Amino acid sequence: MVQALLRNKKMAVILGAILVLLLTVACTSASNNDGESVTGGSISSTDLSNLLSAAGGAQGLAGLLQSGFNSNTGIRVNGTGKASGTPDLGVLSLGVESLADTASQARGEAAVAIDQIIAVLRSNAIEDRDIQTSHFNISPRYNTQEVTKCVDREGASTRDSSGSLIQVPASGEPERAPAVPEFQGTECRVEFERVLIGYQVTNTLTVKVRDLDNMGGIIDGVTDAAGNLIRINRVSFTIEDTKPLQNEAREEAIANLLTKANAMARLARVELGNLVFLSETGGAVPQSFARLESAAAFGFANDASTTILAGELDVNVSVQGVFDIVNPGS
Repeated sequence: MVQALLRNKKMAVILGAILVLLLTVACTSASNNDGESVTGGSISSTDLSNLLSAAGGAQGLAGLLQSGFNSNTGIRVNGTGKASGTPDLGVLSLGVESLADTASQARGEAAVAIDQIIAVLRSNAIEDRDIQTSHFNISPRYNTQEVTKCVDREGASTRDSSGSLIQVPASGEPERAPAVPEFQGTECRVEFERVLIGYQVTNTLTVKVRDLDNMGGIIDGVTDAAGNLIRINRVSFTIEDTKPLQNEAREEAIANLLTKANAMARLARVELGNLVFLSETGGAVPQSFARLESAAAFGFANDASTTILAGELDVNVSVQGVFDIVNPGS
């Protein structure tokens, strides 16, 4: 692998030097008054010849270019690895939601409830650095209602035989006859209206819980403190330091890659060469959502505690590699 890297580095240096020399020659070339080409600077044909010789001549240079830019050479293979670990950090998304006739009243109710929640969190050894306001909103709430509207018509309207509308006086005969009453009475129709029903205040906190055994107790405590205003939006678990798991998954991925590469070379009846390219994807911080199990949720007992199951998390790593083929024609 070291030899392959040195060979690639040598190729890049040689090609870069040739390119610089060619550009320098082009930039320093000019024509004199007689139309003859004049080359300035210290670049000579000997310099270019020496560089071509270092690259193995014109044929060797073509080979370097082909090996450096042809993406279809060698054996390409992927490898995967996985490492599992127990979560050590819980994340709670919780808050309050208040609805009242006025914005001020709703904000006040939400403020009292959120202060009670924060007091419960602090009493459970949750530090202020692990409590963050993630959302706050005050907005009007509307509801769509079905409304029936009726219009009373006290008079009558008539149309003559030609269809022209004629108003009937309060007394006396119409000016033209014959006239037939068109409508008289009450006309009703159904409409849908948006009606303001109050103002809603939402205040949401993101809380890091480091004592996972106390997760259920914290949920029960904030529920008792905020009452019907409480909102538990999400419970998730993660691992703060995933580097050991990433290393473990990476080792498994590399071993898997080498096993596949050797198997492919053996089946293709070629000799596996040096590893010339290697890349990695994955290894992101895992996160899972918890299952909330509470007897109260199923109507068995209102005083039952909430049970939170953290489970296990996986770190996945994928690697991609390219190997040379030694003596592909043999």
